Amino acid sequence: MADEFYHKNIFGTVVDVNLGGERSDLNTDSQGLTLRSRAEFNVFALADALGSRKRKEAWILYQKALAAGVSAEEIFFKLVWQVKSMLMASRTKDVSETDMKIFPYNKAKSFLKNFQFGELEKLSESLVIGHILARRGQGEIETLIEKTLLSL
Repeated sequence: MADEFYHKNIFGTVVDVNLGGERSDLNTDSQGLTLRSRAEFNVFALADALGSRKRKEAWILYQKALAAGVSAEEIFFKLVWQVKSMLMASRTKDVSETDMKIFPYNKAKSFLKNFQFGELEKLSESLVIGHILARRGQGEIETLIEKTLLSL
């Protein structure tokens, strides 16, 4: 049996399938450069840096996320999730009052010591307003995230 086999995909394009071993183009782009997979970066580490209020670490992780190919929208919504979790944890006595799992609830509860009263509300408000303005074309999500992280 031959190592290579040709067939057509659902669009009628002839596709080369190498049955003999690994494909060499899985982790490279059209110029042969190695691509980083999105699985390499954990966006939750960035959310934890926000909760820990570590400005420098959060900014560095943000740059790494962008370099790893994670979209700014995905990063933004993970940060919003973290702020929302902390707000929910601040307004409840225990996890049974929420629909959250116990691990993220306890983590959000532990991050509350890093923020003074009212700061989470202001942070949430600035994220929501910034997102609306970016959607209207009056800003960029990337810039909003960077300003938010640097203002921690």
